[in-house]
Amino acid sequence: MSDPPHVTGSVFPPSLETADAVARAAHLWIRNLRLPDMTDAAEKIALAGGLVHELCDKLELEPRIRDLVAYVYTMLDGQTETSLAVARLMLAGPESTGFHKAYGRGRSEALAIVEMISCNDNG
Repeated sequence: MSDPPHVTGSVFPPSLETADAVARAAHLWIRNLRLPDMTDAAEKIALAGGLVHELCDKLELEPRIRDLVAYVYTMLDGQTETSLAVARLMLAGPESTGFHKAYGRGRSEALAIVEMISCNDNG
């Protein structure tokens, strides 16, 4: 029996790495917003949903990667028991939670992230 071939880099497919990186960025960004006024869980889901949707859209990620980003985000947020249901709510848009303002804020926050990335790439 021969030794397995040497693998360089990650053992994860690029799509999984991308989903993980984007979800971690979204999670850190929202965590650092410090939102004391946002007490309703559905409102937080709407904010995260808007951010994830817009960020993935601006980064031109495939819909299946966006789905993975939402799922990984929920896992990072500690919602392990309900992660699939919460990810679906995030991706369903503001109609699913009723928090249009929070969803819009999430989209705005995503634009801030993209602007920050583009400034770092150009400067």
